[in-house]
Order: sequence, then C-alpha cells, then structure tokens
Amino acid sequence: MRPIHDAHLGDLCPVLVLTRELVRPHLGTVTVAPIRSEGRGLSTELSLGEGNGVEDGSVVDCDGVTTIPVSALGVNRGFLLPAQEVLLSRALRSAFDLES
Repeated sequence: MRPIHDAHLGDLCPVLVLTRELVRPHLGTVTVAPIRSEGRGLSTELSLGEGNGVEDGSVVDCDGVTTIPVSALGVNRGFLLPAQEVLLSRALRSAFDLES
C-alpha cells in the first residue's frame, strides 16, 4: 500500500508517496503528490477520507506531482487502500495526458 505522510513542502501538508516501496530505501528523493483539503472535481484528483488517515473530502492532487528529499517526509498518517490504486492510475494518466 502506498503511504501517506506529512511532508515539509514550505508548509507541513500530507502527501501520497508515489515512489515504489522497494526502491525507497536506496534513494535520497521520493516522488509525491500533495493532498489538498478539498477538491475541484477534476479528473486529476483522487478522493480520500478518514479511512486513509486524512479528513473526509481531501483529494490527491495529481497535477501537483513533485520530487522531494526523503528527509522532508514526516510522520506516516495512513495509506492508499488497494481498491484506490486503479483510481490513482486513472488520475495520473489524466494529469500526464497518457493514453490508457
């Protein structure tokens, strides 16, 4: 499962870690998507909630994907649920204008 951490991105905010768990221990940076407290109804967003460790109504903002130092990651708040992986894939394809 993909972890959700607090991260220091200027301000402290939750992020979804996109970098594969297998390679994370060997890297100095990780790719993350910021989590916003409310969505705008875009195809590039993935809805989250308390079951993920964040407030209901929060969204993963796949338009905001960025790479940060591992040292910027804070506490683990939760995880993306296995059933949400296909929705994440759809939102990322939309954000990067990739064909399915």
